[in-house]
Amino acid sequence: MRTAWFSVAVLSAFLTLAVTSVASAHVRVLPDEVPADTFEVFTVRVPTEKDVPTTEVRVEVPEGFEVSRVEPVPGWDYDLEEAAGLVSAITWSGGEIGETEFQQFDVQGRTPQEPGDYPWRAFQTYEDGSVVEWVGPEDSEEPASVVRVVEGGPTDSAAQEAEAPSSTGAITPVAAYGGLGLGAVALIVALVALLRGNKA
Repeated sequence: MRTAWFSVAVLSAFLTLAVTSVASAHVRVLPDEVPADTFEVFTVRVPTEKDVPTTEVRVEVPEGFEVSRVEPVPGWDYDLEEAAGLVSAITWSGGEIGETEFQQFDVQGRTPQEPGDYPWRAFQTYEDGSVVEWVGPEDSEEPASVVRVVEGGPTDSAAQEAEAPSSTGAITPVAAYGGLGLGAVALIVALVALLRGNKA
């Protein structure tokens, strides 16, 4: 009985870790929740999922977001596309993201005034010429990263710009490692139970 319970616990922990890895493997835009009509720093996180490097990333800026700054990344060039005087897409190229690596690209801008869910469509190009289109719904194999805009937040623009980097850093680790922590706790509990059973 103890052996069966232990096996179930270990399997549960493994599945938690596996789901977390799959969920965080696509191109993401963080933070995934922001106040309406505020300045924020957005991080485009790009992991390589193939055995060849990523060589280009194109991200479409949803209507309502006003991108005003792009942080330079050593080894990478960026190109801005505009529509009606606003940045509509950003393409990073010239660098490489290896098989076991990821790269982060930061941009700054104002969030929409209207609350809602805003998908950021991304196109990831690999060295072999293949392109992965992260444009689908949340439950698809290649989902677009969604940023939720909610009501509320500071109104002073200077305060907003100062607070943007800290808010990004606070949300990112939680999103990336929440599932990993739950899996580790489940595994520890199972090991303790097994040791107690053996002593008994």
